[in-house]
Amino acid sequence: MAKEPGIVDSNRIRAVRRSKNMTMEQLAERVGVHFTTIGKFERSTRGVSGEMLAKIAAGLGVSPAELVDEMPGSLPIRMVPLLGKIAAGNWKEAVLDPQGFIPAPVGGANAFALIPDGNSMNMIVGENAMIIVDPDEVELREGKVYAVMNGDGETTFKRFRTDPVRLEPVSSDPAHTPILVGREPFTVIGRVVAQMSQL
Repeated sequence: MAKEPGIVDSNRIRAVRRSKNMTMEQLAERVGVHFTTIGKFERSTRGVSGEMLAKIAAGLGVSPAELVDEMPGSLPIRMVPLLGKIAAGNWKEAVLDPQGFIPAPVGGANAFALIPDGNSMNMIVGENAMIIVDPDEVELREGKVYAVMNGDGETTFKRFRTDPVRLEPVSSDPAHTPILVGREPFTVIGRVVAQMSQL
């Protein structure tokens, strides 16, 4: 069964709760769940969604990132907000639909995640993957992928190419065509720095 975005299997909820001298019952009351649910989260017998992780973190007075285990030798993991959907095809109105947080090992302090809607980038972004966008990286560089917005507030994401200057799809579907730079004005939202896949 596919996991929902933001599921966390391994966590530090019990260790942090105990360090705060808090019982499961006290934490459950703050979060709005039964204490047995907290027990399941702590034993990792039940996955913790990004939204629930944010509630538990608030109940404990810590950041969500402090509740996520890191594997030895791994990059530091922090949580970024999953803000909604972005078109992976023709220009389309962005869908703002905050869904909590997901772990992300890359991206700057203002990075966020989006769910691609379409198949114009399916040769580099896998099915059911989410993309991590860094809004502090807006300078267009050859071969990098960017989330962009046109003058009508519609968005998409594509790979930037310089010869000719264009934003191109990377798709197995030949129906998708490049956006020639200069023909359609657009603003760079940020560079797509990673994809996070659910197995």
